This record gives sequence, C-alpha cells and structure tokens, in this order.
Amino acid sequence: MEKWKKINSRPILKAHVFNYGQVDVVSPLGKTGTFDLIECHRWANLIALTKNKEVILVKQYRLGTDELTLETPGGMVPAHEDVLQGIRRELNEETGYDSDQIEELGVVSVNPAFMNNYCHLFVAYGCEEKFPQSLDPMEEIEVVKVPLTHIMPMIEEGKIHHSLVVSAFGLFFAKGLQLKL
Repeated sequence: MEKWKKINSRPILKAHVFNYGQVDVVSPLGKTGTFDLIECHRWANLIALTKNKEVILVKQYRLGTDELTLETPGGMVPAHEDVLQGIRRELNEETGYDSDQIEELGVVSVNPAFMNNYCHLFVAYGCEEKFPQSLDPMEEIEVVKVPLTHIMPMIEEGKIHHSLVVSAFGLFFAKGLQLKL
C-alpha cells in the first residue's frame, strides 16, 4: 500500500471550530475521486482522578446528538498552545480542579476517514478543587464525581458513550493504571 496523491483541494466552508473542503486524489492504482475533508485543531481529553479514586466528569448538552452527555474534561488546543498546557487549562476552566501529576496516555486520530486532527489523551492524579469554574460563553457544565469502579459499567450501559472518552478509558485500563491507585 502507498499513500494516495492529492491533486487538487478546494476550501468550501470556514467555520468556528473547523474548516471543510474537498480534495481530489489519485490512488497508486490510478483510481481518482473527490473526498470531503474536515480540518480541525488538536483536541485533548483528560481522565481526572481525585485522591479518593473518584473520576471528575463533566455533564453538558451536546447539539450533535441533542442530549446531555457525561464526558471527561477536554477541548480544542490551538496550534500556539502546548497540548499539556491546553489540557490543564481545560481542566481548570471546566471543573475548577487542578493537578500537578498529569501524564499522557496516548494519541488517537479522531476520524481518519475525513478528519485531519488528533486527540491527545491524558490522566491527572490527585485532582483538587482550587478555582471556580471559568466557562466559555456558551458552556454550561455540571461537575459530576463518580467512583472509578463505576466507569466501566457506565460505558457498558451507554451512560458514557463519547468515543474519545471511551478511548481514553480504554487506554487507561489497558495500561493497568487503575491498579496503581
């Protein structure tokens, strides 16, 4: 297998959180086609753990699925911001919690079929409430603390279903990090 060659691209829409365009490509076998491409900033999500083995989740409305979701703190990290600095900022803003023990779990491609960005996944230990929430103008977030032992059942029951959050917990449990607490 070889990468396909991009022969032309057209910007279609510049939006607040992404750019949408179309790209003409040719495969190594000579097949040609036009594909949609969504360009986004890097994203980051963080599993925030208290000293009492509780996970700090954020409950918020999501327009895409038109429902309230339970997620880990996270968001967009602009190119000019260090990703570790960005995820710590998101933790502080969304929850009011902070930690001096943040480690990267890994990086996943968000949806490589038509998106160009990656999501950096982190875990923070010993989180403590230190600030009031500092939400963006269109954010309304309720902080919810859940025992770590309840997370896998919540994923299995569909109570936590955001794919990037599930990925973060997948890496966390696959690495056996719950056993180190």
